[in-house]
Amino acid sequence: KSFDLIIDTGSALTALPCADCPHCGKHQHASSAGSRFDQAHSSSAKKVGCRAPPPGMHCRSCGASDSCEYSVSYTEGSSIRGRAVEDIFWFGADASAQPRGVRATFGCQTYESGLFYSQVADGISGFSMAETYGPTLFDYLRIATGAPDVFSMCLSEKVGAMVLGANVPATLSASWIPYTGSSSYAVALQDIRISGRSIGCQASRYSS
Repeated sequence: KSFDLIIDTGSALTALPCADCPHCGKHQHASSAGSRFDQAHSSSAKKVGCRAPPPGMHCRSCGASDSCEYSVSYTEGSSIRGRAVEDIFWFGADASAQPRGVRATFGCQTYESGLFYSQVADGISGFSMAETYGPTLFDYLRIATGAPDVFSMCLSEKVGAMVLGANVPATLSASWIPYTGSSSYAVALQDIRISGRSIGCQASRYSS
């Protein structure tokens, strides 16, 4: 089953719509429109118990049959909630290697509001260093494979690349953003230009 997920460095949870979600959007992206996770049709899925969640996983509340439930509100006003599930995620590799299956816990959404309801993508995959909702999807990959604790993204106007456990290929021309060492990933603002003209403010003023 394929899902389109937004990569978010400001949150930690990976979440996507449940098949039984009564209030989830249509998510009409081109690759697999309206994808939903149906636990009843997965031979490898497991319920995450509220009384004994995986190490580092935090349950917001306990639902029916001791299910581990979550609820997250985001800065722009949208929110999601649902139950935690464990299943196998398949991570792609280069052309000479088979995809690697890794067991991971994720959110199966039963409610979406705001942009989560109206967006084209199915859900979200958090890459934050904050341990608010336990291990990230990338953490599960690192633990299972021993991959280096590094991921990289290369963004351009036409194409992009994301590499887990390594740097983007050296053949790509990339400008690296230094890591600030705080609890979140940040980009230092250097200048603001309007119609190509700088507003003339010193860079130090933006960081205060």
